Amino acid sequence: MEDMVLVPVNRRHRRRVRVYGALAVLLLVVTSFIGGQISVHQNTSGLERDLSHYRDRARALDDSLQSARNELALHRTSVQVAQQAQEQVRSEIRDLRGQMAELEEAVAFYKSVMAPGAVEQGLRIEKFDLAAAGTEGEVAFRLVLTQVGDNRNNVTGDVLLRLAGRQGEETVQLSGSDILLEGSETRFRFRYFQELTGRLRLPADMQPEQITVEAISGTRRNQKTEKTYIWQLQERGGAWAG
Repeated sequence: MEDMVLVPVNRRHRRRVRVYGALAVLLLVVTSFIGGQISVHQNTSGLERDLSHYRDRARALDDSLQSARNELALHRTSVQVAQQAQEQVRSEIRDLRGQMAELEEAVAFYKSVMAPGAVEQGLRIEKFDLAAAGTEGEVAFRLVLTQVGDNRNNVTGDVLLRLAGRQGEETVQLSGSDILLEGSETRFRFRYFQELTGRLRLPADMQPEQITVEAISGTRRNQKTEKTYIWQLQERGGAWAG
């Protein structure tokens, strides 16, 4: 059996070893902490740069979106303006065509009066129109009479209106004061032409079918002319009276 040798232990040496070991561990911890802080700082800086980049990108996209919205609004406004302009032009064209038709009709009318040619001579019923008067049961009329050919002298006379229709199952005919309202013009005196206006009052249960206009002149051999019109109401123009 070998002899065991006892070595004396230096307590101060052991204490130093422990202190140095603790310092080494502490240094390692501090170093790790500092390294972590540096890494966090670097990561945070990178995130802030990315965030700033995305914010700039978002602002740019917002600006682009607003520009697109403005362009769209401008385009819509341009389209609306163009559509309104087109509709206005169409309306003006319709009005001009209507005015041209009226002028052509007026020219033809005056030609027939001043230079009748082969047109029937003497007293004529040129035009007769009916329109709603705005009061229930009342109808406005407008009659144009002309004297064609020898119109060196005035022609005078009266107009008679005869209304035919149905009341229930019966056929009826009304005339004169039965249908004419007070103030209606039935007496004429003119050289070239004259317009007569007035109003008719219809019985509540009558369905009118046609109206006959008869013009009788008391001069120049008692001229007489008449026309029968289908009962039809038209739009009332601004030039109407009565």
